[in-house]
Amino acid sequence: MALVMKISFVILLVTFSGVQCDPFFGNNYVLPQGARLANAANTVVRNLDAAQAQVRRFLINPTASNFLISGANALREYVGNTSVTLAQLFRELGQVATDRTTAPAVVFTRLNLAVQGTVEWYRNVSVPLADLEEAFNYDDNSNTAGYFRQWRDAMAQNVNESSEVLSRLGDVILSVAGEPLNTQQFLQAVSADGSLQQLQDVVEGAVRLSTDYATSVTRLVGVVRTANDFQSRTYALLRTNQASINTNVDRYSTASNASFYRFLTAADSLFNHLKDTNDSFVFRWPLLFSPAVHQQLNLLNQSIDHLTWNVLQRTVSVAQNLVQTQALFKEGDNPLRYLREETDLLTRTLLDVLNGENFCASGFVTQFQALPAQVTALVSACLTEQTNLESQGASQLVSIANNFLRPYVTSVYSRLNICFQQPFDKMTECLDLIVATIDFRGKFFMLDLASQLFFEQVQEELPSCNDRVLEYVRNAGLRESCGMHPPTTAVPV
Repeated sequence: MALVMKISFVILLVTFSGVQCDPFFGNNYVLPQGARLANAANTVVRNLDAAQAQVRRFLINPTASNFLISGANALREYVGNTSVTLAQLFRELGQVATDRTTAPAVVFTRLNLAVQGTVEWYRNVSVPLADLEEAFNYDDNSNTAGYFRQWRDAMAQNVNESSEVLSRLGDVILSVAGEPLNTQQFLQAVSADGSLQQLQDVVEGAVRLSTDYATSVTRLVGVVRTANDFQSRTYALLRTNQASINTNVDRYSTASNASFYRFLTAADSLFNHLKDTNDSFVFRWPLLFSPAVHQQLNLLNQSIDHLTWNVLQRTVSVAQNLVQTQALFKEGDNPLRYLREETDLLTRTLLDVLNGENFCASGFVTQFQALPAQVTALVSACLTEQTNLESQGASQLVSIANNFLRPYVTSVYSRLNICFQQPFDKMTECLDLIVATIDFRGKFFMLDLASQLFFEQVQEELPSCNDRVLEYVRNAGLRESCGMHPPTTAVPV
């Protein structure tokens, strides 16, 4: 086949050898097919340059997150490598197609060197492709990186097809080495066997590829800016609302401490009063008490000591609960933290526009950005309710201590004191009858139980509030609203 091509080419050269000085083949003549080839090659160059212009730093310079910055850098590196290498190849093709003075061997040598450079380009863009996939991937969806990988492979195939045509032309160039032909005369000759048309077809295929590529780069740059604006604004909303929640939590903690301190003050006053009353009573009449009276009076002291110990433990529990509440609502697995994760997911989803836009996600932005304020309102309601419950509880505990237990014990000792007005032989009987009706342990247990209910158990409701708000946000968030659930791994049968 090569021999047939060479014989055909020699015949063509014989045909043109007698007219090589004809002005028709002079320096002003460009083959129509060559002009079309040059126009196609230059269009590819313009498309590649247009893509390069789009990724200039001032056009695509996200600041909202590390993954957006990484993705923009990867895109910039990919487009930069592509523009440097492929634009040079098609620029050489455009020059070859219109060259009127240089020997074919020279221009085709430059062209082949440009083709060889694409091998290194194919390897070089693998790194930014991997970075792009990592930066913009979501839920194992890497459409953006997949598009650029497919485009790279398609352009590599296009370059291979160009290389095959150029290889056939190279064989022909070798057969006419030394002939006084300029490139236009050479192209005129090879056009007869369709090689020039094949090269033109391949380059026009590159035009279509590069047009789609430049359009996609422009579109991606635009959505990176849009995604960066969305992420920046949403992060700002999350920070503002987190600060508001932090303030509300601090206010609740201050109010909770104040409520508990009211209870502690009342309990301490009660304990001191009862101790003083009991000690004074026992000190005055130490020898007149029966074993039953001694036991009941000792039980009062034991009940006070027991309640004092429980209140001390309750103080520790309340302090721990407040610390845990602050950590949960400020830094823990709270609704705003979940929204931050969904913000990143929605940002990556907004970037997925090269293979069909997710209109649900893009239309969900306004509704999504309303969620942080809703979370703050719901959490604030929980904290307000909690504050009111603890304040009411503290008031009731103070009332129990001051208005019930203190008068109850005072009344008991008043009745006991009456016994000392009886005749001596009736005193012991009088005391025994009164102490049989005394229930110090039960009365003090009531205060102990109430303090536990009003503080420890009530405070345990706050994590439940967090869970309820978190569940609300999940149901109203991106994944549920747009049906974006993480892919499940298939279990082998």
